[in-house]
Amino acid sequence: MKKLFMVALIGLALVGIGGGAQQTPGVTANEIVLGAFVAQSGALAGVGIPVVRGATAYYNYVNDVLGGVNGRKIRFITCDDAFDPTKTVACVKKLVEEDKVFAIVNSLGTVPHAAVMEYLIKNNVPVVSPHANYTPFSKPVKFNDFAIQPNNEIFGTALARYAAQRLKAKRIAVLYVDDAFGQELLGAVVAELKRNKLEPVLTVPHPGTETGFRPYVVRLQGANPDAVILLTYLVPSASILKEAEAVGFKPKWLATNVQADARLVSLAGASAVEGLIVTGFAADPTLPNHAGAAKFRALLQKYFPGELPSGFNEIAHVGAMQVVEGLFRAGPNLTRERFIHALETLTNWDAEGLVPPITYGRDDRRGITII
Repeated sequence: MKKLFMVALIGLALVGIGGGAQQTPGVTANEIVLGAFVAQSGALAGVGIPVVRGATAYYNYVNDVLGGVNGRKIRFITCDDAFDPTKTVACVKKLVEEDKVFAIVNSLGTVPHAAVMEYLIKNNVPVVSPHANYTPFSKPVKFNDFAIQPNNEIFGTALARYAAQRLKAKRIAVLYVDDAFGQELLGAVVAELKRNKLEPVLTVPHPGTETGFRPYVVRLQGANPDAVILLTYLVPSASILKEAEAVGFKPKWLATNVQADARLVSLAGASAVEGLIVTGFAADPTLPNHAGAAKFRALLQKYFPGELPSGFNEIAHVGAMQVVEGLFRAGPNLTRERFIHALETLTNWDAEGLVPPITYGRDDRRGITII
């Protein structure tokens, strides 16, 4: 009996040693592994590829020029989900369970993020600088989620207020993509119009898979609006504006930051885009005398020669800057908890003037609240 008891004690001791301090996922003595789910094929590839390149350029700069973060190089892994939520789930499980990433960063899209938000919370994975405006990601506070873009409440409210108060439009129509992104924006637009004693003369949803927009434009034209608010993605917006020009439909057009991209002109044509009013929160990445924009362009050209600067790769660059700032502040003994706490200390943090100052706190994960 005594012999068996001693064996049991030794066994417990070995379990205690083996089950002691656990290594933080994605962190070794020489490396930090970061992951992103980003559409690099399908309809949103034209957005996703610039996002990947903007973030990658900055992480490469940190590795090549700064020697990494606190002695560790960054390895940035991306998974192409084609903006399909079912593929997003598979991507995230691969990144978290197989690649063992430290954090999910610079990922793309409201609908993909919504599909994996609860999984990432359950697994205590930090989510930083997502390219998504969905308000529930940061309100109420999710302890692991740090937004960088103003949320849809802010964008939708601003568009409706501008149409009602600055344009003095009385007949306002809305065309929106029928998913979580478009629906939330629509709610914010309708609420703000109501505060201005207005309501939309017409609201028209379209499926995210739609490619033919002539019937939608004709329907809008029949409502005779003074202004139309577009709450959809870049490629559909280009098609809508082209069709509107073709049928002679010329209201005041308003749209979100998604359309604040030079490629809209190449997709729709300069004459179709002329007069479009968009919300924005980032500096024009082509400004010649803006030091932050100049640095961004230089890094983009160094690592991706010929890549045109855009709002998408610029925000990805800023998001990567934010991630790196959090990593530096977390110190050499890096854990997810220390990283989250470090990000909470960002107060009026300046990303070289590319976006408004970023502020977080224990009770605030919005980051930017002005446009």
